[in-house]
Amino acid sequence: MTTSGVETIEHEGLTYAMIVRGNATSDAKYNFLTEEANPLQLGMNFYQAGEAIKPHYHLQRRIETNAVVQEFVLIGAGRAFLRLYHAQDQRELTGRQLEAGDMVLLLAGGHGFDVQEDTKIVELKLGPYDGKSRDKVVFGS
Repeated sequence: MTTSGVETIEHEGLTYAMIVRGNATSDAKYNFLTEEANPLQLGMNFYQAGEAIKPHYHLQRRIETNAVVQEFVLIGAGRAFLRLYHAQDQRELTGRQLEAGDMVLLLAGGHGFDVQEDTKIVELKLGPYDGKSRDKVVFGS
C-alpha cells in the first residue's frame, strides 16, 4: 500500500500527532491510520465517482477509555502553525505548518497554534467540555 500526505509525529516512542494533508492520497480504498486500541479512530477512505455508501447507522455500545482526551482538528480555511509540546515539562518538541484542508489528530502531549491569517478551525473531541479549569492545563498560566 502506498500512502502519501500522512505524517506521524513521535517522540520517545509516543505518538503525539498524525497529520493528514488536504491532498493526501493512497492506492488503497480503506486506510485506518490509528491503532485499533486508540479511543479515537482515524480513517481515510477513497471512493470512485458513482460508488455509494449504503445508508446505515452505528450500533449503541458502551465504550470506556482511561486515555488523555484526544482532539481532531481540521483547518477549514486559512493557515496556522501547529506547535507540539512535552506535557510534563512543557517544552516545545516540534512544529508543522498547516494549510486549509489539512487535518491533525492530537494524541498526546500539549499543543498550540499560531494563527497566521483569518482561520477557521473545526475541532472534534470527546465531550462534554467541562470548562477550561477542569478540562485542560494551559501552559504558562
